[in-house]
Parts: sequence; C-alpha cells; structure tokens
Amino acid sequence: MFTQFNYPRTITKVSVTEGYTNQSTGAWVPEITSETEIQAHVADVTLKERQYLDPGVVEAGVRKLICDSSVSLMVGDRVKITEEGDSVTEWLVNSKMSESNLMDQYVDVSRITYLIVKR
Repeated sequence: MFTQFNYPRTITKVSVTEGYTNQSTGAWVPEITSETEIQAHVADVTLKERQYLDPGVVEAGVRKLICDSSVSLMVGDRVKITEEGDSVTEWLVNSKMSESNLMDQYVDVSRITYLIVKR
C-alpha cells in the first residue's frame, strides 16, 4: 500500500551464521550467508542527528534505513544496497534509532528506523 515510502532500488538483508569448530570432529565449519530482499527506504542522516553521533561513526559513513516493523534486523546485521549506477554497497546495522507507530492504528503500518554504517 505504501510502496512510495520504499527505496526504488534493491535492498538486501544478509544473514550470517558464523563459522565454528565442530566439537566432535575438530573440523572447521565455515560461515554460511543467505540474502533476502527487503522493502525499506534509505535516507541521509540530518545535521541535527549527526551532532549526537560518535564522530568516528559519522566519518566512516552513516545513513538511516527505515523499514516495516515486520523486518527483523539486529545490531551487526549486514545490508546490501544497490546504488545509482547499479553499484552495490555494504552496510552494518549500528543501532535502532526510533520506531513510528502513528499510522499503525489507522492503516496497519509501523516503521522502524535503524542507523547503518558503511562496512
């Protein structure tokens, strides 16, 4: 219903199962990654928001990722964003910034904003 809120290019959540040593055999089991396309919006961080952020994080590159509350993201999750010109950039979820439930009571839409940093 609110597709105009979403980014016009592909955004992918990358799920990672970390590698580990099998305790029975001693063999290394490598990490496993899977990618899922999500509906979300990418926005720049405002100057007012930047003043409250760690300068090191800002220098590395920060953006906001706004998605439906049904999308489960955790701090440390990886996100791939297809930029203009079809280049793909990788980001990490740094923190949850806010949750907006204003439209939830009327049209069943709830959005969560995450701070993402360049990987």
